[in-house]
Amino acid sequence: MRGAVLTGLHLLPFVLTLTAVAWFLAQSPFSAPMVQATTAQIDRTLTRAMARDVDRAWLLPRVQDALLAEDLMRLDLLLGLANDHGVVLPRELIEDIAALDAATSGFVARTTGCGACAVDITACETLSQISLCAIPFELTPAGDVNALRRAGVDYLSGGDIDRLDVGLAVIGLGATGAVLATGGSSYSVKAGASVLRAARRLGMVTPALAARLTSLVGDAVRWDRLGDLARGRAAPQDLIVTAKMEELTGLGRSLGRMADTTSVAEAMTLLRFVDTPQEAARLARVTDAIGPRTRGAIEVLGKSRVLRATVRISNLAIGAAAALYLAVLQVLIFCGQQGCNLCIRSLRRRMPRQI
Repeated sequence: MRGAVLTGLHLLPFVLTLTAVAWFLAQSPFSAPMVQATTAQIDRTLTRAMARDVDRAWLLPRVQDALLAEDLMRLDLLLGLANDHGVVLPRELIEDIAALDAATSGFVARTTGCGACAVDITACETLSQISLCAIPFELTPAGDVNALRRAGVDYLSGGDIDRLDVGLAVIGLGATGAVLATGGSSYSVKAGASVLRAARRLGMVTPALAARLTSLVGDAVRWDRLGDLARGRAAPQDLIVTAKMEELTGLGRSLGRMADTTSVAEAMTLLRFVDTPQEAARLARVTDAIGPRTRGAIEVLGKSRVLRATVRISNLAIGAAAALYLAVLQVLIFCGQQGCNLCIRSLRRRMPRQI
């Protein structure tokens, strides 16, 4: 009886571990081991990573390169990083930056620059110009009409028509006049189409995203009715296939979230790091967590590290892995113990014979 009790006590930890393993495996922990990180977890992960990487040695050469290239957008970003992380730049460098800023932000420079930026977004030099001069125009129907005007000029001159630009303009005009039955409001569709069109003209849209947009827009627009639109026989919303708008609407929502937590101009620049609508949704979660610091985080850590911060290993998967590890460890310990016992018993049997 006593021996049975001792054996049971010895086996109890192993039995409990096996019970835990069985329970964890019954929950299918490895079917979806990765889950979405919370906003606080994303913020904490990225803030710590940036604090480790950003210092004077990292910032100085990048600021100098941006100054030599007179890249005002990147300079603004890098100076923001220096301010956020308490990095003091050399006085001479600060004076050179101030001189460049004075040369580009005077009254005449601002007036002429804003006018050129409003007419042609590719002439915008800073995020402020994009926000103040280009975006108000591009988000109105006038911006869409201007895109169609460019297409008309290209057609009459025998040039190639940018079908993606035309398609986004048609969708923008259609969304202005009607609420599309795609689960989103017409404004989100209109804003998303306009931001995508403007970002593409700025060269902010990646080739992969442009290819996907071309496919989506190609399916969502009735191209055979463009002639009716030009003759006034059809309204822009009549050219839209609402059943094909779901993915575009989702992308528009993601861009809207980015714009809400940063700015419209900032959302446009973030499109440089988006290859698919799914990545746009993940990047929107990053902007939900760290807002205007998102572009700086990508500059410092890279796109892959930033997007990885949006997911984590589930607690269930961690618990299951730990339980499996303990079970294997206990089996190995048990086997090792039994092996040692066999060796000891064998030695004891041989020792009297040798004596």
